[in-house]
Order: sequence, then C-alpha cells, then structure tokens
Amino acid sequence: MNKRINPKNNGCPAALLKKELRSYEMAGTHLYLEGRRCHANEIVSACIFAGEGGYMRDFIGDDQKKITDINFVKIRL
Repeated sequence: MNKRINPKNNGCPAALLKKELRSYEMAGTHLYLEGRRCHANEIVSACIFAGEGGYMRDFIGDDQKKITDINFVKIRL
C-alpha cells in the first residue's frame, strides 16, 4: 500500500520540518539546498524524496554566533 505524506498533518515529520524551516525563514535565516538558495517547501520535498541517504544540515553563523544560513547537503550512502 502506498502511503502519501500529508504535510498538513501536524504529527507528520514533513509537517514538522516545514514548520521548523518556516520559523527560520521568518527569523531571517537563509535556507539553501546543495548551495542553492531556496524556500522551505523545496527542502521538505527534497528530504521526503531523498531515496537512499538523506540530507545533513550545515549551520552557518555570524560573529555573534547567530545562525544566518542553513545549507542542506545530500548524504550519499
């Protein structure tokens, strides 16, 4: 049976990730996927359909240790 992921379901990992990433965006943090600037929805989709492996977060901060950017990097197994 093929289960579809409903991002509106609050207990769903995709929905939780989307909510987290949107809060980063609202705080002014830039999001990147493999070095390309993008929005939360694109990252959530990439993480859902990553296949083997997944994505690792690379947090980038400023001199005051505030997170300014998050880059999602594909992990290949």
